[in-house]
Formats: sequence, structure tokens, C-alpha cells
Amino acid sequence: VDRCDPYARRLEDDEHKWCRLVDNRDSSFNSWRPREYALPSFEDYLIYELHVGSFTPQGTLVAAREKLEHIADLGFTCVELMPLAEFSSLTENWGYNPRLLMALHRAYGTPAEMKAFVSRAHELGMAVVVDVVLHHGAVGGNELWDYDGWELNANGGIYHENAPDTPWGRAFGFWKAEVRQMLLDSCLMWLREYRADGLRFDSANDLPSEVAQYLTWNIREAFPGRLLSAEVTPENPQALQELGFDSLWVHSGYFDAIQQHRALGRGSHGGSEYAAGWDLPRLRTVMQLHYGFWKPTHAIKYMLGSHDQVGCQHGGRHYADYKMIGGQHRYAADQFGGGRHDGMAVAAARLWYNARCKRASKEVHEPEGRCVSFSA
Repeated sequence: VDRCDPYARRLEDDEHKWCRLVDNRDSSFNSWRPREYALPSFEDYLIYELHVGSFTPQGTLVAAREKLEHIADLGFTCVELMPLAEFSSLTENWGYNPRLLMALHRAYGTPAEMKAFVSRAHELGMAVVVDVVLHHGAVGGNELWDYDGWELNANGGIYHENAPDTPWGRAFGFWKAEVRQMLLDSCLMWLREYRADGLRFDSANDLPSEVAQYLTWNIREAFPGRLLSAEVTPENPQALQELGFDSLWVHSGYFDAIQQHRALGRGSHGGSEYAAGWDLPRLRTVMQLHYGFWKPTHAIKYMLGSHDQVGCQHGGRHYADYKMIGGQHRYAADQFGGGRHDGMAVAAARLWYNARCKRASKEVHEPEGRCVSFSA
């Protein structure tokens, strides 16, 4: 049975399952790491979410590295990279369908080019956070599926044994110690071998709580001070204490701001979902922290839209779960009017950004008196 090494750092050939040996020891990074770099404090994180495949025409880490100065000039202090592990393009190209957990996606570049990307970001004073997908494997091309050749009742072999299906693919066998160790090793790899400054856990609510705790506890033991953020839907502040994350992405504010903008001036007429007009409790959570959060750094707030809100992989068709904002995935400037070339729409986006991100940082302060603003 031909199989890829599940711990491989680089996959060279699908047909023959060839993997390349990579020197990712500490000594291999010495020439890349800037001496002056210091990890930014959480209060200073202003996050730019970057998809390597679409950020430049080339879709590579080398090309993205050449544009990092532009991101720094815009005022961002952190680059959050959408998933980098080897993924399948059979269902989507965002990276949220991992085929292997530790091999850098071939189309993006080599491990050395990833190190150079991180090094350049650090030279510019920006942190680097990596988005990790640990709750399921790819639907197609999953190199961990049926790994040992034993697939009784389609159980998926040693890495997926007795695991349930999810809407995105089969979950991993979280009950197995060797699976949990592999998930942890993949997280530690980004922090140790590539010197990333933090991790963003995709759909962490789909990880068993004991697995999330196991990961965050061990990561903190090995790398104290790294930012561990998570997507938990619906947003539940308890995940901060119970699961060990530093902060949670707050998706709902994007929807609330757009819904309230469209309700402006409509009063009690119109006969649509906007007929109720202004909703003051909803406005409160748009402008300040959501209920249950007690520090600005606990909530990653944004106005421009994350990949979930602006990315559309279905030709612009209507999404039922986006009905409250018109049913389509769009940037905020498109939701507010005619897009980035519409002055009124751009002005509205700026207004809501200040209300949503800046207001929260001014209203609620850290004990030290510092405040925070996050964006995507």
C-alpha cells in the first residue's frame, strides 16, 4: 500500500506519494529571523486576513512576500494566513479541506519560502498568525483516509476510525491518543518551525472540548505568549475560559451593522425584514463588546468582512442564511451601496468601521489602560 508520510512537510507527487525531506530544525531559521523583532502585544493587533492563492496573480508566498510592505504601510500589525496545509481543490480553494496537516500546500511554495515570508513580516514589525483546520479531513484526496488499508464499514482507517461525518468531511478519531498528538504536533510545527506568532482555530466548536483544552494547554506550555484565537459559532465567551483561547472571532457584528444600516430611515414601514427600524440592543453590541466578553482583546471584531462573508464560491447565488443582509456574500462597501467606487458606500463603511471597531476599543479598557482594535 503506497501512502504519504502523515508528518511530511512537503508533498512532491500525488501519483507516487513522494514526499520531500525538509530541514526545519531551529538552525535552519537562524538566517531568516530578524534580531530586532519582538512579539506584538495583543492590544496592538490589527489583523489583515490574507489568502495566498488569490492575494497576487501568481498565488504564491514569494509574490505575497513582495507586497507585505504595502500591508504594513496600511497600518496593519498582523497578517493572518488562511490555511496553508496541503488541501484538495475538488471542493474549494480556500484551504479548509486538509489532505495532510503538516505539508505546506505545494502551489503556495516551499518551506524555505514560507520562512522568508515570516521573516519579512517580522522585519516590518508584523506578526504572522496561521489558520488551522483540525476538526475534519478533506472530502476528496484525503491522504489520511484509510491510511492503514483497513476500512471496515467505511470507517476511514486509523485516523478517522469511529468518527462522525461533518458537512465538510469526516471528522478525525479524536478519541485516539495518537490522533490528538498529531493534531498538537501540527500546531506546534507552525509555531516552532516557521516561527508563527499565533494560530486561528477554524470552527473550534466542532472540536470536542477536551481536545481543544488538550491543544491550547500544551501549546501554551511550549509557546507562552502566542495568540490563540478561534472561530466559535454562535459566539460563546465561555470558550475563552473553558477551552483556553485568547480571543474569538465575532461574526455577528458584520450582519448587525449591515442590517441596521439598511433599516436607517425606514421606520415602521416597508414590509420587509428591515421594517422594525433601529434595534438599540443590536446597535449596542455592534458598537461595544458583545455580552459576556469583558476585555477588548477577547473579541476579534471586523467591518470589512472575513472570508466567510465576502467569499462566494457559487456564482453570486442567493444564500438563505444571509437573508437578513440581502442574501449574498459581499464586501461591506457593496452591502452599503455601489462598492468601493461609490463615495457614499465607502463613507458608510468607514463610519461603521469606526463605530464597530474603534468605539469598542475606547469604551472598554484593559486594566493597564490600553485598548485594542481588531480588523480583517
